[in-house]
Amino acid sequence: MRSRTLAFIVCSPTGRVGNTILARLLADYFLLSGRSFVGFDTDAHEPGFAARFPDEVVVSDLTTIQGQMGLIDPLLVADGVPKIVDLWHRSFDGFFTLLEHTDFMAEARGQGIEPVLLYLADGSPRSIDAAGRLADRYPDLQIILVGNDGTVPGLESRAQFYHYPQTRTFKIAALDPVLRQTIDERGFSLSRFMMMPPTHMSIVVRAGLREWLWRIFSQFKSFELRMTLEETEHLG
Repeated sequence: MRSRTLAFIVCSPTGRVGNTILARLLADYFLLSGRSFVGFDTDAHEPGFAARFPDEVVVSDLTTIQGQMGLIDPLLVADGVPKIVDLWHRSFDGFFTLLEHTDFMAEARGQGIEPVLLYLADGSPRSIDAAGRLADRYPDLQIILVGNDGTVPGLESRAQFYHYPQTRTFKIAALDPVLRQTIDERGFSLSRFMMMPPTHMSIVVRAGLREWLWRIFSQFKSFELRMTLEETEHLG
């Protein structure tokens, strides 16, 4: 039996919490492990995710039927290739309305697709309310609470309001401004850096970036192992 195809939806109802950097990290994690992915960027105005991965990521304008089709239909392809959606905060409500209208969740499960919500939390009332509504509407949906200390520090002090167990959280540590400037450079690839750091790079920068990335990638790896174990137990 073919394994489930994972469809990651990186989202938050509020802006500037780190959606695109999380989508980018997940994409580079797959590339580093020798796998491909298919990505979708719903910010048709400033598609930062698509700019980083022009060959793998398409821009989907959810205000148009064509854009909706260009996102939803490929997400339902059970080919074993991970899907990553960078959901622009201005598209948040429209996206989940679209899922309702198309009965996407039931269709996905029927096709062997496993949607996973990577929900960036900032502790605001809107964020907490939206997360609660999603959890109530989709009780079987994998919802991973993500804290980005680089944008909104202190997930631990707010996680209790989201009512998710500690095993369903990811954490992105704050990045030193010098290191952040490095990864923000045009054309800088996190996966290529991990495979072969530039020879001209300071060894201090190299060590700092490696440590930051391994902490994040190890969380992705643990999640994958847990999903594999759950699938094995379910089949067997």
